[in-house]
Amino acid sequence: MAFFRTFLMENNQTPDTAFDEEDEAALVIFLLQARVKGSAADLQLPPGFRAPEHLPGEFDSPGVRQELKFIAGFLCFFVSKPVAYMREIKAFRDYFIPRFASDIPKQIQLAQALREEFFSATLDDLRFTDTVDRFFDIAEISLTA
Repeated sequence: MAFFRTFLMENNQTPDTAFDEEDEAALVIFLLQARVKGSAADLQLPPGFRAPEHLPGEFDSPGVRQELKFIAGFLCFFVSKPVAYMREIKAFRDYFIPRFASDIPKQIQLAQALREEFFSATLDDLRFTDTVDRFFDIAEISLTA
C-alpha cells in the first residue's frame, strides 16, 4: 500500500480506492512538496516515481505530517466539507489523479493553478472553506477537462 493510504488508515480515515494508488500518492507528494517549500515553482516528481508504503524519510517529521494532514483535508479527509466543495474536489481528483505520476504537463498545470492561499492555509481554514477555488484556480479543470 502507498504511504497516503497508509497515513489515512493510521488516522482512522477510509481511503478512496477509486484511483490508482501510485498516481494518488504522486499527487499527494507533489502537493506536499509545494506546502513544505511554500511554492510550486520548479516542483517535479522524480522520474519513475514509485510511492513507498510509508512517508518518505525526508518528509517524516511532525511538521511535515501536519502538512500531509492539510493535504488530506484539502482532498476531503479529516474535515466535513460543504456539498459544493465536495463536487469541486471530485472534479479536481477525477482530472488530476489518473496518470499524474507520469503526466508532466498535468503536473505543470497543477503547479501553475495553485493559489497563494494554498501554501499558508491551515486545517482549520479548510473547515470554513466552501470552494476549492480559494486554493486552486478551479477554471483550470473546466478549461482542459
